[in-house]
Amino acid sequence: MQSRSAKWQVSVLSVCAALAPSLARGAEPAAAKAAAANAAAAPSSSAPAPGAAAPTPAQPSPEVLAEAKQRFDRGYELYDEGDYPLALIEFNRAYELVPNYKVLYNIGQVCIQLGKYADARRALEEYVQKGSDELPEERRAAVNKDLVMLGRRTAFLSIGANIEGAEILVDELAVGETPLGSALLMDAGMHRVTLRRTGYLPKTESVTLAGGDNQAIDVMLELQPEEKQTIVVREREVVDDSAQTWMIAGWATTGALVAGAIVTGVMGKNEADELKQLRAANITDNEDLPGRIDDTKKNASTLFLASDVMSGAALIVGGLSLWITLDPPEPERAAAPGEAPKPKAPEAVQVGYADGQLRLRGSF
Repeated sequence: MQSRSAKWQVSVLSVCAALAPSLARGAEPAAAKAAAANAAAAPSSSAPAPGAAAPTPAQPSPEVLAEAKQRFDRGYELYDEGDYPLALIEFNRAYELVPNYKVLYNIGQVCIQLGKYADARRALEEYVQKGSDELPEERRAAVNKDLVMLGRRTAFLSIGANIEGAEILVDELAVGETPLGSALLMDAGMHRVTLRRTGYLPKTESVTLAGGDNQAIDVMLELQPEEKQTIVVREREVVDDSAQTWMIAGWATTGALVAGAIVTGVMGKNEADELKQLRAANITDNEDLPGRIDDTKKNASTLFLASDVMSGAALIVGGLSLWITLDPPEPERAAAPGEAPKPKAPEAVQVGYADGQLRLRGSF
């Protein structure tokens, strides 16, 4: 049996040999045209019906063939260096450019090294199928041995669902839609299977596959519940304007009391000045001087008392107005069902004057 390196060398030579005729055909278009004309003129039992165009496979250009060979050689070098992920990329790109079945062997060997056993099995099975009788017996035996090994490390999984058109994801990768049809070839081990479709709740199930298994699972999707409209009812706040009213009224009253105190004070001072003048006057010049002095004295006393009362009242009312302005009470809110009502606000303070005394009434 050949070693792994020897098999790779044979593969490189065989692929390069397979690409060489294509390069030659691309370099000699005239000969290719003649061969095509002879083939078209020759009778064939599989010739298309009259009037139908005969399918002609598109030949890759010399540039494409050169790039495919370059990428194949690069993939072989990366594999020899042990850089298997990049080697797989180069081999896949070479196969995309020129789908020569011999490259599938290299893809399968790299996938084995990466532990991608399902991908390796698919590549080698396609390699044997397309190679058919062209494969040497020694190569066919080596590939069959690899396939037996891969059969012990892969499994099949059938996925069913209660609805059609659901997207199937295996390990977060989309693999198709329901009904899936054929079973999936997968690596042995644990996998996460997710099904999702618009209008249904997504569902994920875990499955463990042993080598050689052929399992089946059925995933039941449930309809997504309709979104219920949520109506938010905000409590209506009862705006209490009493605080603002009292504040305005308090400052207005304070201003009026201050103005009244100033006016009565000025009038009382005028009466006091007149009283001084009357006391200094000669009684012989004014027979009613004692009566006038007595009346002026009473008027001055009354005006000064009124000024003092208004000044005190202005001080109290101004203080209350300042308190309401700096610390207004919170607005009342409608009590919720079962909620205890808030205590009533204290009564307003009342200021009065009676019998020569300043009186306050109310609660704080």
